[in-house]
Parts: sequence; structure tokens; C-alpha cells
Amino acid sequence: METSVRLVDEFAQGVQALKNSDYSKGVFYFRVAQNKHKRSETATAKCMAYLGLCEVLGGLGEKVTHIEKAHQLNPVDTNILRVLAYAYFSLGNRKQGLATIIMGLKIEPDNPELFLFLEQVGYRRKNVISSLERGNRINHFFGRLFRKSKKSIDVLSILPAAA
Repeated sequence: METSVRLVDEFAQGVQALKNSDYSKGVFYFRVAQNKHKRSETATAKCMAYLGLCEVLGGLGEKVTHIEKAHQLNPVDTNILRVLAYAYFSLGNRKQGLATIIMGLKIEPDNPELFLFLEQVGYRRKNVISSLERGNRINHFFGRLFRKSKKSIDVLSILPAAA
């Protein structure tokens, strides 16, 4: 019992370090949590995903291999897919990030966090003025005018409060 409480604390400390942009500290806490979670594949995958996010955001490892491995361990976890999409966007790979979000929506179509993520990156499905082509300057103008998205994605919106 004591170990699981401590593990939750270590994961929560890793999340807090990630929110505070202290990526090396986050890597440490997520590695400790991952080592203690070796028996649970889903928990290991979750720790591995956040470890990879710390490495990507902190410039400690420019690859998303940890997050992709976590997705392979638990392919139906939409939280891992959100982390993977965020890492892709952080590295400038918008196309792969959008594909990852859409993959998550296929798994869980009513996930509000994924829709919020789509809104934050400025993705829209329909033209503002449907009778005009998407490339029309008027559509571009009104699209920018009515866009609800933020210029940057807030990492706090994709992180869970606790394990």
C-alpha cells in the first residue's frame, strides 16, 4: 500500500516538474515511477510517455521514441496519444500531430480533451463560408477572425492531475 501511494506521489511530482518546465527533474521522477511500475504495463506506458515528453520539451532527446513505445504498449490510451501529438507539434511536425489526434478520436470519439486540443491548434473541419473554396482570401480572413484557438498550446491542458 505504501509503495502505490509513494508511486502516485512520484508521478504527481513528475507532472508538477513538467508543468514548471523543470524537464530534467521531470525525467528523474518519471524514470523512478517507471522503474517501480514494471509489473503494470499500462502504468509503465504512461510513465514512459511523460518521460519522453520531458525529453522532447527539454531538448534532452529530440526524438519521440519513448512516447511511441508507450503507445505501442497501450495503443488505446488517448492520454498517451495526446502526449504524442503534443510532442509532434513541439517538434514542428503538424501533420503527424493532427494524424495522432484524429487517431485518438477514432478510439474515443467523445473525448473532450482531444477536441480542445484540436481547437487549440486551430484545426477546423468546415470552411467559414461554405460556398467559397478554402483557399479563398475571404475564407482566410473570416477564418482568422473567428478562430478560437490560442497561438501556442498550453501543456497544462493535456496533463492529468494525478496518476
